[in-house]
Amino acid sequence: MNNVLSIINSIQAASKEAPCKKAIQKVIYLIQEAGGSLGFDYRIHFYGPYSADLDTEIRYLCSCGDLTIKETGHGHLISVNDISETPSISPNIQNVISIFGSKKPAQLELLTTALYVQRALSNPNSEDIIAGVIKIKGQKYEIEQIKDSISELKAKKYF
Repeated sequence: MNNVLSIINSIQAASKEAPCKKAIQKVIYLIQEAGGSLGFDYRIHFYGPYSADLDTEIRYLCSCGDLTIKETGHGHLISVNDISETPSISPNIQNVISIFGSKKPAQLELLTTALYVQRALSNPNSEDIIAGVIKIKGQKYEIEQIKDSISELKAKKYF
């Protein structure tokens, strides 16, 4: 079976609701940046780091009947159809999910954008990361929110 199914199922358990596509994209990005080798390539996109390969994988799993995508006014909610078919995931992946899986999509967007900026720059300081996030996101987030995200990522040993 597929790790993506297990990850989506674990995110749903952590957040107590079906996750949206944006949350799944961001949590899997954080898993990969924490050393989880899932093989998805990410680029910066309107809502932060985005993997077209992961989006394709989600659509494929839906077409196979493994996932259900429910469109709402707030996005596409995704749920696993048969949780008995999901394999266990590694403790490292589960740890990332337990830390970030219950966060709101907007929080994940900011965290992952800050991390993406940090990874893209050579030896950046906090001010460089803040400037990079503002360049990508404009005025969507307050400077204090960006600083808080940087602090959280540092505390979680992402940088």
